[in-house]
Amino acid sequence: MKLLAITKYILAVVGIVFLFIDWKIAVGLFLLASIFHVIPLGPNPLLSVITGYLIIGGLAYLFFDWRIGVALIIAGFLVTKFRIWGNKKNYEYYHQKKEVSEKTEQ
Repeated sequence: MKLLAITKYILAVVGIVFLFIDWKIAVGLFLLASIFHVIPLGPNPLLSVITGYLIIGGLAYLFFDWRIGVALIIAGFLVTKFRIWGNKKNYEYYHQKKEVSEKTEQ
């Protein structure tokens, strides 16, 4: 966990340095640092952050190339569908496990 925190802070500091050199690299480093920040929270928040970045990036990229922008937005919605499917399967698994444990207690 400490390695993840150290990596996150190094990416943020390097991102600040690259802000004065090349802003595109700095934005990438900040995005990578925020993804490292969310990893310990689990897969659901991580997929949520990735979905947000894909949709925001797609909306921003619509001004440069509409095909890539639409592709990023579609990818964001596909990640959202996967996240919802994963949450549903997780709920079904633990709900079924709870029912089995209640039956064995009786």
